[in-house]
Amino acid sequence: MLNLENVLTFTPVQFDIISHVLTIGYAAHFAGLAYFVLSRKNVAPRYRSMTTMSVVVMLSAALLLLRLDISFQQAFEFDGTNYVLADSTFSHGYRYLNWLIDVPLLLTQSLFVMNIAREKLFGLRVKLATGGVAMVVTGYIGQFYEVSDPTGQLLIWGAISTLPFIYFSLIFWKLCGDAIGYLPGEAAITMRNIRYLFAFAWGLYPIAYLVPVFAQTGNGAVTRTILFTVADVLSKIIYGIMLGKIATARSVEEGYEVDGYEWLKSSSKSDAES
Repeated sequence: MLNLENVLTFTPVQFDIISHVLTIGYAAHFAGLAYFVLSRKNVAPRYRSMTTMSVVVMLSAALLLLRLDISFQQAFEFDGTNYVLADSTFSHGYRYLNWLIDVPLLLTQSLFVMNIAREKLFGLRVKLATGGVAMVVTGYIGQFYEVSDPTGQLLIWGAISTLPFIYFSLIFWKLCGDAIGYLPGEAAITMRNIRYLFAFAWGLYPIAYLVPVFAQTGNGAVTRTILFTVADVLSKIIYGIMLGKIATARSVEEGYEVDGYEWLKSSSKSDAES
């Protein structure tokens, strides 16, 4: 794939920023992996499949972002002034491989903390997962044209990719809205915040996708890397933590004993009152 980065020359500052942001990205997901493994016991058994999905998301994201950073380091060499393309090339496709794994999991794991009738559950999973895969695959095709035809085929495939994005976003937004009505107080507030987080974090991806249309420069590549990494951290790590908070609240409501939950709850209440 002839990615934008492969036709650019980077200053040392630009090269370091991209590498450092990628490093922060995979390090954050490795930290998230440890968090979800250790916090799995804090939810009732019925919610642990959701936490397991977060573990899978963290591992796949960390490994593929690590591979992306290695690819970037190997693709460029310092000529004494700038970083120029060496014998190998940089492949942005690793991000799409990661999203192909993570997006269906991210879209369906929230169903574990919602009151979904059994007969509707399978259909919702299929709709959300299919929409997610369709968005990633069509977006991946568009990336092949980010250098050769950024104002043509890149935009066409971006528009096609937007259709499944809108489709599953509307489903997710409605499911979260319904859940706010029946979840216990603290969990309902968290679910409302998840709605806003989803809209903001997932909205960063199409912006990053469009960067080659208006900024085929080193700064454009830096901006795209930052946008994608921020979106990944918010939509995977922060989102998973918030879902875990809901699962913990529901577990306590159902009589499952969670160490320290009452202390944290009363502590938060005291802080709010002061």
